Amino acid sequence: MGKSQWIAIAVTSFLLLFTYWGCPVRPPELEEGLTQAPLAATGLESLIRAARADLTPAAMATLASLEERLETQTDDEQRMDLLEQLAGEWYRAGHPAISGIYAERIAEQLSTVDAWSIAGTTFTICIQREEEDNKTRQFCANQAEKAYQAAISLEPDDVNNRINLALTYVDAPAQGNPMQGILQLLDLVEKYPREPRVYTTLAQLAIKTGQLDKAAERLETAAELDPGSPDALCPLARVYDNLGNTEKSAIFAARCTAALEEKSANDN
Repeated sequence: MGKSQWIAIAVTSFLLLFTYWGCPVRPPELEEGLTQAPLAATGLESLIRAARADLTPAAMATLASLEERLETQTDDEQRMDLLEQLAGEWYRAGHPAISGIYAERIAEQLSTVDAWSIAGTTFTICIQREEEDNKTRQFCANQAEKAYQAAISLEPDDVNNRINLALTYVDAPAQGNPMQGILQLLDLVEKYPREPRVYTTLAQLAIKTGQLDKAAERLETAAELDPGSPDALCPLARVYDNLGNTEKSAIFAARCTAALEEKSANDN
């Protein structure tokens, strides 16, 4: 999987994460860095052993060949290419936990915000999969936390990684601190009062808990900050429809359509 494909996965995954709720500010106790990250509950070898039963013979052969080549390859550029291929193959095979491990190895070599964000996003997809067992989900939660912390340490003002870190806490709450992600999101409102995604994320939380009036208020704020954002306009149309406000629903539905058309034209 090439760099452009990984970027596409990251963008798609951020849209997926938008349907969840949460947020983050790096806790003071984590300032010492990645050495304080939680211990992994499992590892690559055990995950691969468990995944073999789900693989087709063709996939098994491809992955075995890539792993063998990786073990014998000494050229750094070639090793990076093999790591990307392994991450991509395991992702397509439906095993984001294993894909995330290879993405993490890439990030350790590149040490860039994008690479760590991709690793974190891949582990987050693992957390959100209902078919994953608790041990695997906990492993993915720990590794996602580590990856987002690394991305934040490289670019502290990137609010997206802070939001996605808290999604980890929301999807896999720490024992004894189930409100950690939500509280961090509320703190982000104070720290980033003009960041639209903070409000759209909070709005998704309100929608999930049936607080539609509060969701509308937060989405209105996001729309004021970014008038052409489909992430604010399109949910607003649905929220007002559910509230029975057909006039406002129609207004925001039209703005949503226009925003999506403009985005499509710009992408092309």
